[in-house]
Amino acid sequence: MLSKYYSLDECYDRNVVMDYLEELQNEEMIVFEVVDSEVIKIKDISLSEKQTKELILFFHDNDVIDYLDYEPYDEDDDYDEDEDYYGEDEF
Repeated sequence: MLSKYYSLDECYDRNVVMDYLEELQNEEMIVFEVVDSEVIKIKDISLSEKQTKELILFFHDNDVIDYLDYEPYDEDDDYDEDEDYYGEDEF
């Protein structure tokens, strides 16, 4: 099964990976986006079971690691108008 997020941190040839993902996206088999400089979000649209296994193997061969614990960062979650830059309440 394809994970939702993958890390490119250990990937040794990102250009090959990105080219392959773009090819699959152009063929309308997946949708993907880079959500962090090191993380991609991917959604299977029409991959067959065989194609899914091939993609997972491709990721493995290129050190693209599934990132099961990734939680997208939302800037609004950390911002509180009543706190100053250091997180202390204003006077």
